[in-house]
Amino acid sequence: MARKTQPYKRSFSASIGAGLSSVFGGSGKQYYILEHRISSKYHKVGEAQEIIIDNIEMGRDSRCQVRFDESFPTVSRRHAAIIKEGDKWKLLQLSQTNPTLLNGNKVGIEWYLQNGDEIQLSIGGPKLGFIVPKNAMVQSIGLSRRLSLFRQQALRPYKHAITALSILPILAIGGLSGWMIWNDTQHNQRYDAFKAEVAEQDSIWNGIITEQSDIIAKQGKQLVDADSINAATKREMGKRLEGLQGEVNVIVNVKKNQERAIAMSEPHVYFIIATELEIIFPDGTKEVVEPGWHGTGFMLNDGRFVTARHVIEPWSYVLDDDRMLALNIVANNGGRVIVHFTAHSSSNNHFSFTSDQFTCNRRNDKYGVNDDGFALSRASYSTDWAFVRTSRKQGLKYDANMSKSLGQGVDLTILGFPLGIGAKSPSDITSHLSTGKTTTKGLTDGLILSTNSSFEKGNSGGPVFYTEPSGSLSVIGIVSAGAGRSTGFIIPIAAIN
Repeated sequence: MARKTQPYKRSFSASIGAGLSSVFGGSGKQYYILEHRISSKYHKVGEAQEIIIDNIEMGRDSRCQVRFDESFPTVSRRHAAIIKEGDKWKLLQLSQTNPTLLNGNKVGIEWYLQNGDEIQLSIGGPKLGFIVPKNAMVQSIGLSRRLSLFRQQALRPYKHAITALSILPILAIGGLSGWMIWNDTQHNQRYDAFKAEVAEQDSIWNGIITEQSDIIAKQGKQLVDADSINAATKREMGKRLEGLQGEVNVIVNVKKNQERAIAMSEPHVYFIIATELEIIFPDGTKEVVEPGWHGTGFMLNDGRFVTARHVIEPWSYVLDDDRMLALNIVANNGGRVIVHFTAHSSSNNHFSFTSDQFTCNRRNDKYGVNDDGFALSRASYSTDWAFVRTSRKQGLKYDANMSKSLGQGVDLTILGFPLGIGAKSPSDITSHLSTGKTTTKGLTDGLILSTNSSFEKGNSGGPVFYTEPSGSLSVIGIVSAGAGRSTGFIIPIAAIN
């Protein structure tokens, strides 16, 4: 049953590429089942192991996707492989000492598999049934199950990150925090929380105005009705009445000025959504999948479109997510990862761009090698910014000097799209308002620290404003990350160079 073939090599693209494609879309991708017909340490008899990637190995090696324990001495460390060729699956002999049998016949080098075939790893060794389900499309498998299979199969040979990288602080990224996967219940709960927060803010404003107005009305009535008091007392009460009315006018004007400043800024704040993820492997093969994450960006008045770097290339920041780890490996070992984005604003402006068009600062990135010899990197949060130059002439004004020298307790205004709120469709874009206060004077480790901030997934890359004495807003920073529910990390606008 031998056929002449090219020497087999573990395929990076067939493992990670096919795995990513299966997880994020799976359109046209098929899977098969290996039915275990003998119990072992890692598999029970009758277990149906779903295989969603194009290249797996079977054997006793810890990096094999179908693994057997030491109680099977005639199973080699890397005994056999199953690879995809066109729309067919092939069984390959890897072991130099122990045979692989297909339906009881030895496989010399390779042979095509058919539904219902039986694979045996060595004479007297474990048997597996090769089964192609009636609906063999990967999309028929639930997302959470696909994620689990991806972790077990696509990443098994490449997963381990070096300690020097993995011990770096991992913050809860304000806008992305890995890949945006939310179930409806969780999303609705957090959406309701945001609506309650907005209602509470409005209630505070309205309460202050109502309270002061009630006081004015009460004292005004006293002034009108008190015929028995002398003229001097009436004049004094009249002055107090005018003062209270002035306070109400100031409160109302402050709110109106804030609303006006936000309305002027909002057209330059954009909802960013990743529409396509292009993975080019070192061998030149390519996979295109749907990434499905989003964030916030904004246009400055010098034509630069700004966002957080982790919105543009999240794999540089998140190594505790298997899919991001896979992309990190590709990007650092002769491959390329290119993300296609679109950005939409409330003024119906929109444009498209790719991740490789952005300017980023990689000088503080940390590099290392994992157990399999693959290079890895992790970016620094101090350089969590990215920008692309455009020909646009209108945008937000910014104050680089102020971003480095803010005092303690300064009020901050933040616009963005947490949880995608405010981005119902490309024609219905309205950014969400949140606030914060600086916790220290100046910068801490190159960052602006804030409190009373609520940075949710989708906020990342959004503008952080300082209110000038005139009431207008100037950008002083970029939303980067959060720690807990109140502490925010903001990149000063002065850091962009």
